Amino acid sequence: MAGCAFSVPPLPWLAAIALALAVPHQASALGDPVSAPTGAGRPELTTPASTRPTGVQPAVIPVPSVDLNRYGGGWYEIARIPNRFQRQCARHTVALYGLRPDGRLSVLNQCIKRSGNVDQATGVARVVDPVSSARLKVSLVSFLGWRPFWGDYWVIGLDDDYRWAVVGSPDRRYGWVLARTPRLDDATMASIRELLERQGYGWSRFEQSNPALMLERPAP
Repeated sequence: MAGCAFSVPPLPWLAAIALALAVPHQASALGDPVSAPTGAGRPELTTPASTRPTGVQPAVIPVPSVDLNRYGGGWYEIARIPNRFQRQCARHTVALYGLRPDGRLSVLNQCIKRSGNVDQATGVARVVDPVSSARLKVSLVSFLGWRPFWGDYWVIGLDDDYRWAVVGSPDRRYGWVLARTPRLDDATMASIRELLERQGYGWSRFEQSNPALMLERPAP
């Protein structure tokens, strides 16, 4: 995830969001029915719902490939599955990703708490699947350089132009909808909702975010 052309104060949340799935504190980072997204944003499904045994969910499938340079930069959280490490976030949840020289990603997540104060978290993400770069693990906790906690960060939906992304974990405990802009149009949200349903996520589990903070600087 390369630098960001947007503009915001040090962002601290979401995307690690997405990336700090296993961390129990600070965190983050990011419709209606229509047509499913195309290209990289449409995961391949292995078993049609009509032939799947009753009660069996399909496996969560990442997108075929992610260009980390294009994926980097600033993201707004559009919606998320509520989680314990984002309970303090009331609005303006954003994330900045930056591609590091060592091939890992820097993560800067930020949100506004109910008190009005800014909550921030910084971390790092490493690629688990170098073939697709769609499966990563993120850590937001470091003890003298040692990172004991890593959470799954899978890109399971991605717009062809990298305008939006859907991130989740293979156990479906976590999920986020991210975008380059504070809002997405109804047709795009409908496509994302359909994508989530195909991946075994219930849209009713997601809560809408209220991102309105402008991104100001690239990730470190």
